[in-house]
Amino acid sequence: MGQKNSECLKSEELLREYSSARAKWAKQAIEDDEFRNGMQWTKQQVDTLRSRAQEPLVVNVLHPAVEQAKAMLTANQPRFQSTGRENSDTKTGKIFSDLMAWVWDYSNGNNELKTVIDDYYVKGMGCMMVYYDPNDDYGKGEIRLKAIDPLNVYIDPSSQSPVIDDSSHVLISKIHPESQLINEFPEYEDLIKKATESVVAPSEGTSREALEDQIVTRSELDSFRTSAKDERYLEVIERYTKIKVPHYRTYDPHSNSEKILTEESYEEYRNQPAFIVTNAQGSSVVTNPQDVGLNLSIYEEFGAVYHQMQNPMTGESYVRSGVEHPESIPQSTVELKLMTIGELIDEEEIVSNEISINRIKQCECIGGEYLYSTVMPIENYPIVTFMNRHNRNPYPLSDIRLVKGLQEYINKIRSLMIAHASSSTNTKLLVPRGSINKAQLETEWSRAGTGVLEFDPELGQPISMAPMPLPNELYKNEADARADVERILGLYAIMQGDASQMPNTYKGTIAIDEYGQRRIKSKRDDIEFGLNIVAKIVVELIQATYTSHKVLRLLQPNSKAKEMSINIPIYDEITGDFLGKLNDVTVGRYDVVVVSGSTLPSNRWARFEYYMQLYEKGLIDQIEVLKQTDVADLEGVLERSSQMSKMQQQITGLTDQVKDLEGDLQTSQRELQHARQRVELEKFKSELDKSSTKAQATETVFKARAGDEVKKLRETVAEQEATNRNITPIKE
Repeated sequence: MGQKNSECLKSEELLREYSSARAKWAKQAIEDDEFRNGMQWTKQQVDTLRSRAQEPLVVNVLHPAVEQAKAMLTANQPRFQSTGRENSDTKTGKIFSDLMAWVWDYSNGNNELKTVIDDYYVKGMGCMMVYYDPNDDYGKGEIRLKAIDPLNVYIDPSSQSPVIDDSSHVLISKIHPESQLINEFPEYEDLIKKATESVVAPSEGTSREALEDQIVTRSELDSFRTSAKDERYLEVIERYTKIKVPHYRTYDPHSNSEKILTEESYEEYRNQPAFIVTNAQGSSVVTNPQDVGLNLSIYEEFGAVYHQMQNPMTGESYVRSGVEHPESIPQSTVELKLMTIGELIDEEEIVSNEISINRIKQCECIGGEYLYSTVMPIENYPIVTFMNRHNRNPYPLSDIRLVKGLQEYINKIRSLMIAHASSSTNTKLLVPRGSINKAQLETEWSRAGTGVLEFDPELGQPISMAPMPLPNELYKNEADARADVERILGLYAIMQGDASQMPNTYKGTIAIDEYGQRRIKSKRDDIEFGLNIVAKIVVELIQATYTSHKVLRLLQPNSKAKEMSINIPIYDEITGDFLGKLNDVTVGRYDVVVVSGSTLPSNRWARFEYYMQLYEKGLIDQIEVLKQTDVADLEGVLERSSQMSKMQQQITGLTDQVKDLEGDLQTSQRELQHARQRVELEKFKSELDKSSTKAQATETVFKARAGDEVKKLRETVAEQEATNRNITPIKE
């Protein structure tokens, strides 16, 4: 038989072996699931109760407990942190946190996680699958997460690890309609139509009875599929196997880079060009792609040897072929020796070691027909298990299995109480035989109002019999059983909002809430352990599949989109040559882990009060307080708060300026007053000077006029004397 048949035969053989080993666990898991959904009485118990005129009541305390646990463990979306290993780019490492959040959001991770946690509590094991869908996002491809039914997962019985990393094989077997398979694998349509075989028999179901058909059981679905006439249902077997694949680990000390390469990529790497550059300072090995590209351009244009000249007019240097001469720039000769990375490896300039690393081989078979095999670029199985009560085997216990007996006890007590209440409402009579008509008694006393019954006094008077009361211990036992369920599951009434169980003080309530979550935190550790494995697989797939330029938009808690770009190509602006990538997520080694406790609920009022106390003590600022609140538009609030703070600072600054200006104004007013006084004084002085000058001028004019008058008077007197003497006077 050919290779194809041998691959399918191997898968079918393993499926039969694993299915047989887990048969007991699978039957119990199915029963636990149906028990949680209300199928809590066996058919024999139902028949016995109804023969006693009792109804098989179900007081389901398990379902709300599981729902409460799911609500607590998925109260918040998990937050992821990434770090670069060794010399990986720190900036690029931070991008992986956003990429993980993107994959989680794109896959509706919270809903998928709820399904996983439900299976974890009810069946003992939840399973999440990480896969790459090349047809998603219109053919661009995307990494997805999905919860898968643990009853469809078959694990090596010898596995002892809670994350099954020691399992030699892991299989997924599921029944699909033929038309769906042809639509999913159109290239294998002929093989799918030939498929006929089925390896695993349909589920047997349980002895529990579904009252009033409130649930569709797994066995009913299997019966429907096997009896369907219009559609064939075929069994698909996916086998995942850990294999060793040869790889090469290289370390380049010249560019300080480390690579893990497949055989194909290693050969490509060996053929890449490199240079030994020799100049006046010595020799150096150039392997950085950007520097190699630059030297290759020079090598192609100027040859293996070149030197530099200087333009005497401009002082700029330029390159010329050959060795330097007297007119060259001294010691500018450079020799380029073109080599390959492989030659440098052979000369031990680059360290290279052949290694073997784990890879996952996937083999796909449908109904006995081989479809394909492929080697996945991951080290861990893409099926991540979340085991509850792990027993060092792949068959863990569920929480439901631990409390099924208590749940049955509660149902029996409640059914007995209802039966007693129904029977005690009708009066019981003890009568002499033949004294009454029994049919008439039942008819009359069943009617509302006064019942009248005639009897024969000669035969005796009826005696009323009081019903026997139920013992008080019965009510206490039901309450104790409920408390035992809460204690075993670690989900107390106060955690479900029961006000009757809360203390009288606010801080007391917070303290009990904190203490009550300690049990659930143990479950949280199991979930986070699995989520860390999920994140590791996602990182591996990101580096293998996100190889081209990609722009992603991540929705933030404040409902605003955060845009991030990866693998941004960089080209030389002059030559157009490809130089490399910015935010290249394909290189380097990175770890992404979930932030511990990030999915658990937090008491926002207690947290707010705590941060307000720190704020009042001056240990943190207002912005940090706002970050710890549940404000929807946090970014907008912070932005507006920042703007208001800046405006307040501006107002304060302007107020100070106004005060300064007011002070300056007052000073100016005082100075102005003093200036006015000085002006008045100067004006007075000026006026005084003017008056003095005027007085002096007047005095001068007065003296001149007085002199003229005196002169005239003297002349008159002289003329008079001359007349008297008849002598003509001589004029001056």
